[in-house]
Amino acid sequence: MKKLVKTLVAIALSTNFLIAQESISIDINEVIVSSNRASSKENITNVHIISLEEIENAPVQTIEDLLEYAINIDMRQRCGQGVQTDISIRGGTFEQVLVMLNGVKLNDPQTGHHTMDLPLSLEQVERIEIMTGGASRIFGNYAYTGVINVITKKEGGKSINISTGENGYINTEFNYNLKIKNTNHNISINNKVSDGFNLHDTIPDSLNMDYKINNFYYQTSTANNGINTLFNVGYTDKEFGAFSFYTDKYPNQFEKTKTTFSSLQIKTEGDISIENKLYWRKHNDEFILFRENPEWYHNFHKTNVFGIDFNIIQKTKTGTNVIGMEIRTDNIISNRLGNDLDSPIEIDSLNSYTKGESRTTTNIFTEKNMIFSNLSISTGIMMNIDSRYGNDFFPGIDLSYKITDGIKIFASNNKSMRAPNYTELYYTDPINQGNEYLVAEHSTNKELGVNWNNKIHKTTLTFYNRKGEDMIDWVITEGDSIWRTANIKTLNVSGYEFSSKIDINKLLNTNLPISVIGINYSKNEIDANTESFQSKYTIDHLKRNFSLTARQFIGEKFRINWRSSYQERAGTYKNQFEEEFTYNPIWLISSRASYQILRSNILYLEINNLLNTKYVDYGMVPQIGRWYRVGLKINL
Repeated sequence: MKKLVKTLVAIALSTNFLIAQESISIDINEVIVSSNRASSKENITNVHIISLEEIENAPVQTIEDLLEYAINIDMRQRCGQGVQTDISIRGGTFEQVLVMLNGVKLNDPQTGHHTMDLPLSLEQVERIEIMTGGASRIFGNYAYTGVINVITKKEGGKSINISTGENGYINTEFNYNLKIKNTNHNISINNKVSDGFNLHDTIPDSLNMDYKINNFYYQTSTANNGINTLFNVGYTDKEFGAFSFYTDKYPNQFEKTKTTFSSLQIKTEGDISIENKLYWRKHNDEFILFRENPEWYHNFHKTNVFGIDFNIIQKTKTGTNVIGMEIRTDNIISNRLGNDLDSPIEIDSLNSYTKGESRTTTNIFTEKNMIFSNLSISTGIMMNIDSRYGNDFFPGIDLSYKITDGIKIFASNNKSMRAPNYTELYYTDPINQGNEYLVAEHSTNKELGVNWNNKIHKTTLTFYNRKGEDMIDWVITEGDSIWRTANIKTLNVSGYEFSSKIDINKLLNTNLPISVIGINYSKNEIDANTESFQSKYTIDHLKRNFSLTARQFIGEKFRINWRSSYQERAGTYKNQFEEEFTYNPIWLISSRASYQILRSNILYLEINNLLNTKYVDYGMVPQIGRWYRVGLKINL
């Protein structure tokens, strides 16, 4: 393994003296983004896009690992390869980010731990849109600190992807596309397994990080006579060893989750267009605290989400007018969360659902988008009608002004909200106590920034501030032994973000093998009075996050992609003996080398955590060290 790493590094260094056959320039063309409810090409707000080219060359195989290097995003993984990941933006918590698939919400009402249970692989993804900042006036609940919108390919490829590596890792994937006249059909089947990995030196034989993941995804899209439709259905089934996921006192935990998702979108074209979205998401969660003795502590939860999102968009001389409404109902049955059911619902001979709860939220949106020469304005308001929390209004405005063709300044002021989930409301065990009297958390988000784009680079600098009220978190006070959910009165977050993609060859007028370099840097500061209590999630944010990506080309067929990141986290964590630890700053480096063989097939080698850094993303859950995988993608 050491020889393999040294060889790869030597190749990378030696290419500094080689002349590449070609280089890839940056595509800075605007695409349709979800920066407003009209989904126009005018990117008024600060939307970052991970392109298809970046996705195809990254040394990763999951959406979660790809987002690890995105601007001001904190991906706290309890295990790699998309087993379970908490995602946060701009120093927020993992409950405050809206995750969407083609503009349809996927957030789980039980807990944000399951939000990234996405039923598709990177092979089906065309791009990922990242909106940093509150956006409730556009998207409603969950869009508190930002939005992740995964856009799938309308016309996918035909391929077989097989890879294997350390820790008993095997990944097999089949993708197929069929086009019949104006209709595209995409199907993807994926299976991923691993035996787990040795967790740390004191437990050399511990392998309670094993997993099995099965994904199925189908999508069909049509375009006919001014009517566009998109239908998809997905299913993901996960079983994984959850070493110390929720407590290190009983580390040998196990969890099973199943997610089924389906949506239908219909959009008409014209001066007045109509866009309808119907969606459904079901999630099953089975948690076992003692893996070898499930009957000692066994949790079962099942959630269902039903939603409809309806918009009427009118084109005007200066932009668009939008009126929209979303009705979303979610419910849960559980043996832990909710109020007592009238009668139990049997799960198996030993277990039953005994509790449940449901709620309905209606959001009414109005929006006006205007363009006056170099000035673009998007303003609107969302009225939130909640069966539990009553009514509230969330206004906002986004502005941008083109100083030149390549330089644009932008500013925004938006109010955002998030309602508590079922875990925060009802979960109870010997050391945790939910609070059914929690209220929704609110924030006011302000930002000011500049975009500077030309043929050489695409650069953004943003300053932001978020003032939060009634923040929801698990806290423990001095002298207490129980973590309780509570509304923190105020919590202010401020910081800045810098992002740039640079074409080195165009900048230096050379033909170096290193073509494109990407730089992201962010700094977040939290101002909160926590002297009277200890916080579980709101304080241990990323203070500084730096990432660097580079692409190298050796001839026409061989390329290397490098990704590195530096993370400096605030806060501390404790073990079961109440010993306190600080999060150490870490450097992570990953690489992917690929070679084109037999026309269009790709042979590749991926190495994650090249420096074999020992670290934790959360608490006492250690992350995997150096890990290599080899694979072959066969394009049919």
